[in-house]
Amino acid sequence: MIEIKGVTKIYNSKKKHNCKALDNIDLNLPNHGLVFVIGKSGSGKSTLLNLIGGLDSLTSGQLIVDGNDISLLKEHQFSNYRNNHVGFIFQDYHLIDDLTVYENIKLTINLRGVEESGQVKEALEKVGLSGYENRFPYELSGGERQRVAIARAIVKHPHIILADEPTGNLDQKTATSIVELLKEISKECLILTVSHNKSDAHKFADRIIELSNGHIIGDHSLNLEYNNELEVKGDTLYYPKHKSLSDEDIEYVNKELENKNIKHIVKTEDKFIDTVPSNEQLEK
Repeated sequence: MIEIKGVTKIYNSKKKHNCKALDNIDLNLPNHGLVFVIGKSGSGKSTLLNLIGGLDSLTSGQLIVDGNDISLLKEHQFSNYRNNHVGFIFQDYHLIDDLTVYENIKLTINLRGVEESGQVKEALEKVGLSGYENRFPYELSGGERQRVAIARAIVKHPHIILADEPTGNLDQKTATSIVELLKEISKECLILTVSHNKSDAHKFADRIIELSNGHIIGDHSLNLEYNNELEVKGDTLYYPKHKSLSDEDIEYVNKELENKNIKHIVKTEDKFIDTVPSNEQLEK
Protein backbone atom coordinates (compact mmCIF):
# COMPACT_ATOMS: atom_id res chain seq x y z
CA MET A 1 0.00 0.00 0.00
CA ILE A 2 1.08 3.56 -0.71
CA GLU A 3 0.18 6.23 1.86
CA ILE A 4 0.55 9.85 0.82
CA LYS A 5 0.22 12.17 3.81
CA GLY A 6 0.15 15.94 3.47
CA VAL A 7 2.47 15.88 0.46
CA THR A 8 3.45 19.23 -1.00
CA LYS A 9 5.84 19.83 -3.88
CA ILE A 10 7.08 23.35 -4.65
CA TYR A 11 9.35 24.15 -7.57
CA ASN A 12 11.48 27.22 -6.93
CA SER A 13 12.16 29.71 -9.70
CA LYS A 14 14.43 32.75 -9.76
CA LYS A 15 12.51 34.45 -12.57
CA LYS A 16 8.91 33.60 -11.67
CA HIS A 17 6.84 32.95 -8.60
CA ASN A 18 7.38 29.57 -6.97
CA CYS A 19 5.17 26.86 -8.44
CA LYS A 20 3.23 24.67 -6.02
CA ALA A 21 2.72 21.54 -8.12
CA LEU A 22 1.07 19.56 -5.30
CA ASP A 23 -0.59 21.18 -2.31
CA ASN A 24 -0.94 19.15 0.89
CA ILE A 25 -2.56 16.09 -0.66
CA ASP A 26 -3.59 12.90 1.15
CA LEU A 27 -4.10 9.64 -0.69
CA ASN A 28 -4.02 5.90 -0.08
CA LEU A 29 -3.36 3.53 -2.98
CA PRO A 30 -3.85 -0.28 -3.03
CA ASN A 31 -1.37 -3.05 -3.82
CA HIS A 32 -2.83 -3.81 -7.24
CA GLY A 33 -5.27 -2.49 -9.81
CA LEU A 34 -5.28 0.03 -12.64
CA VAL A 35 -5.53 3.57 -11.29
CA PHE A 36 -5.90 6.49 -13.70
CA VAL A 37 -4.73 9.98 -12.71
CA ILE A 38 -6.45 12.56 -14.89
CA GLY A 39 -6.51 16.35 -15.08
CA LYS A 40 -5.45 19.24 -17.27
CA SER A 41 -1.81 19.99 -18.06
CA GLY A 42 -0.10 21.49 -15.02
CA SER A 43 -2.50 19.90 -12.55
CA GLY A 44 0.25 17.89 -10.83
CA LYS A 45 -0.24 14.47 -12.44
CA SER A 46 3.34 13.83 -13.56
CA THR A 47 4.71 15.37 -10.37
CA LEU A 48 2.77 12.81 -8.35
CA LEU A 49 4.22 9.96 -10.42
CA ASN A 50 7.75 11.36 -10.14
CA LEU A 51 7.49 11.56 -6.36
CA ILE A 52 6.18 8.01 -6.00
CA GLY A 53 8.86 6.78 -8.39
CA GLY A 54 11.67 8.45 -6.49
CA LEU A 55 12.56 10.63 -9.49
CA ASP A 56 11.90 13.80 -7.50
CA SER A 57 11.89 14.80 -3.84
CA LEU A 58 8.90 16.19 -2.01
CA THR A 59 8.95 19.55 -0.24
CA SER A 60 6.98 18.39 2.79
CA GLY A 61 4.81 15.52 3.96
CA GLN A 62 5.26 11.76 3.99
CA LEU A 63 5.26 9.17 1.22
CA ILE A 64 5.04 5.70 2.72
CA VAL A 65 5.41 2.61 0.52
CA ASP A 66 4.85 -0.79 2.11
CA GLY A 67 5.41 0.75 5.53
CA ASN A 68 8.63 2.56 4.60
CA ASP A 69 8.79 6.36 4.36
CA ILE A 70 10.66 6.78 1.07
CA SER A 71 10.91 10.53 1.60
CA LEU A 72 13.63 9.74 4.18
CA LEU A 73 15.73 7.62 1.82
CA LYS A 74 19.24 8.65 0.82
CA GLU A 75 20.20 8.74 -2.86
CA HIS A 76 21.73 5.24 -2.99
CA GLN A 77 18.61 3.91 -1.25
CA PHE A 78 16.44 5.67 -3.80
CA SER A 79 18.37 3.92 -6.57
CA ASN A 80 17.70 0.56 -4.93
CA TYR A 81 14.02 1.44 -4.55
CA ARG A 82 13.70 2.43 -8.23
CA ASN A 83 15.65 -0.58 -9.49
CA ASN A 84 13.80 -3.19 -7.46
CA HIS A 85 10.31 -1.92 -6.65
CA VAL A 86 9.20 0.46 -9.42
CA GLY A 87 8.68 -0.01 -13.16
CA PHE A 88 8.44 2.99 -15.49
CA ILE A 89 6.58 3.35 -18.80
CA PHE A 90 6.93 6.60 -20.75
CA GLN A 91 5.06 8.15 -23.66
CA ASP A 92 8.20 8.18 -25.83
CA TYR A 93 9.21 4.58 -24.99
CA HIS A 94 12.82 5.51 -24.04
CA LEU A 95 14.32 2.53 -25.87
CA ILE A 96 17.91 2.52 -27.13
CA ASP A 97 17.89 2.11 -30.92
CA ASP A 98 21.38 0.57 -31.09
CA LEU A 99 20.38 -2.28 -28.78
CA THR A 100 18.13 -5.20 -29.62
CA VAL A 101 14.83 -5.77 -27.87
CA TYR A 102 16.53 -8.40 -25.72
CA GLU A 103 19.37 -6.04 -24.78
CA ASN A 104 16.99 -3.16 -23.98
CA ILE A 105 15.05 -5.30 -21.53
CA LYS A 106 18.15 -6.99 -20.12
CA LEU A 107 19.49 -3.58 -19.07
CA THR A 108 16.86 -3.52 -16.33
CA ILE A 109 18.10 -6.87 -15.04
CA ASN A 110 21.72 -5.68 -15.16
CA LEU A 111 20.89 -2.66 -13.00
CA ARG A 112 19.61 -5.03 -10.33
CA GLY A 113 22.84 -7.00 -10.36
CA VAL A 114 21.17 -10.35 -11.05
CA GLU A 115 21.60 -12.99 -13.73
CA GLU A 116 19.35 -13.16 -16.77
CA SER A 117 17.84 -16.64 -16.76
CA GLY A 118 14.82 -16.47 -18.99
CA GLN A 119 13.17 -13.38 -17.51
CA VAL A 120 13.32 -11.48 -20.82
CA LYS A 121 11.59 -14.29 -22.72
CA GLU A 122 8.92 -14.50 -20.02
CA ALA A 123 8.29 -10.75 -20.12
CA LEU A 124 8.02 -10.73 -23.92
CA GLU A 125 5.51 -13.58 -23.78
CA LYS A 126 3.35 -11.55 -21.39
CA VAL A 127 3.23 -8.58 -23.76
CA GLY A 128 2.62 -10.68 -26.87
CA LEU A 129 6.04 -10.27 -28.47
CA SER A 130 7.54 -13.76 -28.31
CA GLY A 131 10.36 -14.10 -30.83
CA TYR A 132 11.13 -10.38 -31.01
CA GLU A 133 14.37 -10.65 -29.00
CA ASN A 134 16.75 -9.91 -31.90
CA ARG A 135 14.82 -7.05 -33.48
CA PHE A 136 15.81 -3.42 -33.06
CA PRO A 137 13.39 -0.69 -31.87
CA TYR A 138 13.50 1.10 -35.24
CA GLU A 139 12.13 -2.06 -36.87
CA LEU A 140 9.00 -1.98 -34.70
CA SER A 141 5.70 -0.13 -34.83
CA GLY A 142 4.81 2.36 -32.10
CA GLY A 143 2.56 -0.17 -30.38
CA GLU A 144 5.28 -2.84 -30.48
CA ARG A 145 7.83 -0.44 -29.04
CA GLN A 146 5.47 0.40 -26.19
CA ARG A 147 5.00 -3.31 -25.53
CA VAL A 148 8.79 -3.66 -25.31
CA ALA A 149 8.80 -0.77 -22.83
CA ILE A 150 6.12 -2.56 -20.80
CA ALA A 151 8.18 -5.77 -20.90
CA ARG A 152 11.15 -3.78 -19.62
CA ALA A 153 9.00 -2.53 -16.74
CA ILE A 154 7.58 -5.91 -15.72
CA VAL A 155 10.75 -7.99 -16.14
CA LYS A 156 11.79 -7.21 -12.55
CA HIS A 157 8.32 -8.00 -11.14
CA PRO A 158 7.85 -4.53 -9.60
CA HIS A 159 5.36 -3.68 -6.86
CA ILE A 160 4.38 -0.48 -8.68
CA ILE A 161 4.34 0.48 -12.37
CA LEU A 162 4.17 4.19 -13.19
CA ALA A 163 2.95 4.99 -16.70
CA ASP A 164 3.10 8.61 -17.90
CA GLU A 165 0.80 9.03 -20.93
CA PRO A 166 1.66 5.52 -22.22
CA THR A 167 -0.72 5.78 -25.19
CA GLY A 168 -0.07 9.42 -26.09
CA ASN A 169 1.78 8.60 -29.33
CA LEU A 170 -0.48 5.79 -30.52
CA ASP A 171 -3.58 5.55 -32.70
CA GLN A 172 -6.83 4.70 -30.91
CA LYS A 173 -6.91 0.99 -31.82
CA THR A 174 -3.32 0.43 -30.73
CA ALA A 175 -3.81 2.57 -27.62
CA THR A 176 -6.79 0.46 -26.58
CA SER A 177 -4.76 -2.73 -26.92
CA ILE A 178 -2.03 -1.23 -24.71
CA VAL A 179 -4.53 -0.23 -22.01
CA GLU A 180 -6.07 -3.72 -22.17
CA LEU A 181 -2.59 -5.15 -21.60
CA LEU A 182 -1.98 -2.85 -18.63
CA LYS A 183 -5.36 -3.87 -17.21
CA GLU A 184 -4.30 -7.52 -17.30
CA ILE A 185 -0.92 -6.82 -15.72
CA SER A 186 -2.58 -4.74 -12.97
CA LYS A 187 -4.01 -7.94 -11.50
CA GLU A 188 -0.49 -8.62 -10.17
CA CYS A 189 0.68 -5.14 -9.16
CA LEU A 190 -0.42 -1.52 -8.88
CA ILE A 191 -0.35 0.43 -12.14
CA LEU A 192 -0.69 4.19 -11.80
CA THR A 193 -1.17 5.82 -15.18
CA VAL A 194 -1.39 9.49 -16.10
CA SER A 195 -3.79 10.12 -18.96
CA HIS A 196 -5.87 12.78 -20.68
CA ASN A 197 -8.16 10.09 -22.08
CA LYS A 198 -11.27 10.09 -19.88
CA SER A 199 -12.94 7.51 -22.11
CA ASP A 200 -10.20 4.94 -21.47
CA ALA A 201 -10.29 5.80 -17.78
CA HIS A 202 -14.03 5.12 -17.51
CA LYS A 203 -13.75 1.95 -19.57
CA PHE A 204 -10.74 0.30 -17.93
CA ALA A 205 -9.90 1.92 -14.58
CA ASP A 206 -10.42 0.37 -11.18
CA ARG A 207 -10.11 3.88 -9.79
CA ILE A 208 -9.95 7.42 -11.19
CA ILE A 209 -8.21 10.25 -9.35
CA GLU A 210 -8.62 13.77 -10.76
CA LEU A 211 -6.20 16.58 -9.99
CA SER A 212 -6.52 20.32 -10.51
CA ASN A 213 -3.94 22.95 -9.50
CA GLY A 214 -2.18 20.51 -7.20
CA HIS A 215 -5.35 19.41 -5.40
CA ILE A 216 -7.40 16.21 -5.58
CA ILE A 217 -10.85 17.25 -6.82
CA GLY A 218 -12.20 13.76 -7.50
CA ASP A 219 -11.49 10.22 -6.30
CA HIS A 220 -13.81 7.49 -7.56
CA SER A 221 -13.54 3.70 -7.49
CA LEU A 222 -15.24 1.06 -9.56
CA ASN A 223 -18.69 0.21 -8.23
CA LEU A 224 -18.55 -3.56 -7.70
CA GLU A 225 -22.35 -3.73 -7.98
CA TYR A 226 -22.42 -1.95 -11.33
CA ASN A 227 -24.18 -3.83 -14.13
CA ASN A 228 -22.32 -3.29 -17.40
CA GLU A 229 -24.95 -5.10 -19.47
CA LEU A 230 -27.99 -3.78 -21.30
CA GLU A 231 -31.06 -4.34 -19.18
CA VAL A 232 -34.76 -3.97 -19.91
CA LYS A 233 -37.14 -3.40 -17.02
CA GLY A 234 -40.74 -2.95 -18.04
CA ASP A 235 -40.67 -0.65 -21.06
CA THR A 236 -37.34 0.98 -20.12
CA LEU A 237 -33.91 0.10 -21.48
CA TYR A 238 -31.05 0.82 -19.09
CA TYR A 239 -27.90 1.59 -21.06
CA PRO A 240 -24.51 1.70 -19.24
CA LYS A 241 -22.53 4.86 -19.94
CA HIS A 242 -19.29 4.22 -21.88
CA LYS A 243 -20.39 0.73 -22.90
CA SER A 244 -19.35 -0.27 -26.42
CA LEU A 245 -22.27 -2.02 -28.13
CA SER A 246 -21.59 -5.29 -29.89
CA ASP A 247 -23.43 -6.30 -33.06
CA GLU A 248 -25.56 -8.58 -30.90
CA ASP A 249 -26.44 -5.68 -28.59
CA ILE A 250 -27.49 -3.50 -31.52
CA GLU A 251 -29.57 -6.30 -33.04
CA TYR A 252 -31.28 -6.90 -29.68
CA VAL A 253 -32.12 -3.21 -29.15
CA ASN A 254 -33.45 -2.79 -32.69
CA LYS A 255 -35.64 -5.84 -32.31
CA GLU A 256 -37.08 -4.61 -29.00
CA LEU A 257 -37.73 -1.18 -30.52
CA GLU A 258 -39.48 -2.70 -33.55
CA ASN A 259 -41.67 -4.75 -31.22
CA LYS A 260 -42.37 -1.58 -29.23
CA ASN A 261 -41.15 -3.24 -26.04
CA ILE A 262 -38.88 -0.26 -25.35
CA LYS A 263 -40.41 3.17 -24.87
CA HIS A 264 -37.74 4.82 -22.71
CA ILE A 265 -33.94 4.69 -22.63
CA VAL A 266 -32.04 5.59 -19.47
CA LYS A 267 -28.26 5.95 -19.38
CA THR A 268 -26.81 4.59 -16.12
CA GLU A 269 -23.81 6.48 -14.76
CA ASP A 270 -23.00 4.75 -11.46
CA LYS A 271 -20.03 2.72 -12.69
CA PHE A 272 -17.79 4.74 -10.36
CA ILE A 273 -18.61 5.80 -6.82
CA ASP A 274 -16.76 7.91 -4.27
CA THR A 275 -13.70 6.09 -2.97
CA VAL A 276 -14.05 5.13 0.67
CA PRO A 277 -11.27 3.93 2.99
CA SER A 278 -10.88 0.19 3.43
CA ASN A 279 -11.68 -1.38 6.81
CA GLU A 280 -7.95 -1.57 7.49
CA GLN A 281 -7.57 2.18 6.94
CA LEU A 282 -10.64 2.96 9.05
CA GLU A 283 -9.18 0.99 11.95
CA LYS A 284 -6.08 3.16 11.85
